[in-house]
Amino acid sequence: MLIRKLAASGGIPCASYTSYRRFANFGWEVIVKTTKNLVLTALLAGLLASAQSMAAEPERKTVSINDRVPTPQQVADALFPKEIEALKKECAQAEKAGMRCQSRIPKSSLDSVLVTFPRGSASLSGEAQEFLSAVGQALKSRELMWTSMRIEGHTDVTGSPAVNQRLSKERADVVKSYLVKNFGLKNIETVGRSSEQLKDPADPESALNRRIEFVPEW
Repeated sequence: MLIRKLAASGGIPCASYTSYRRFANFGWEVIVKTTKNLVLTALLAGLLASAQSMAAEPERKTVSINDRVPTPQQVADALFPKEIEALKKECAQAEKAGMRCQSRIPKSSLDSVLVTFPRGSASLSGEAQEFLSAVGQALKSRELMWTSMRIEGHTDVTGSPAVNQRLSKERADVVKSYLVKNFGLKNIETVGRSSEQLKDPADPESALNRRIEFVPEW
């Protein structure tokens, strides 16, 4: 406004005022375009990260065993399903023949309502230890079949995010310690999932959500 008054009163030549207007408009166009580009870049980065996450973590076939004392064979069938084993063999044969495998091979995993924890605790119950004994026997007898094991700890929604993250990791760690101590298993990593993946979303505080899941790499 001040520049316009000065131009009208002769304080600034009209040509200079016109140049100023053009420069100011150009500046705003640059700012608007830059902002749009930044927003678009952020959106594309988010989509790319989401796609990479989906690609990094394939679909999962989870089997639950709720027998109090399952046999090692039951555990092995859940951890290493025959249909997934067949797909792996099919892909291996295709690659050996120089062809690309077209099958989507899901990850397998095992969980159980018997390996759950009291609220706010990472202590193993006697029932949980009995179940883990069968898990340890199944993994020990098939050490040549799997290359690594990921143990995922979970919580319900009670507690703060920070507390749940720490607690879920502690639960996975205590299960790993049991398997390593009693069966000498190696190549086991632990992950805390907090309350991100509820088993019983209809009841977020259910004991079913305070659990462990086993995800083998094989």
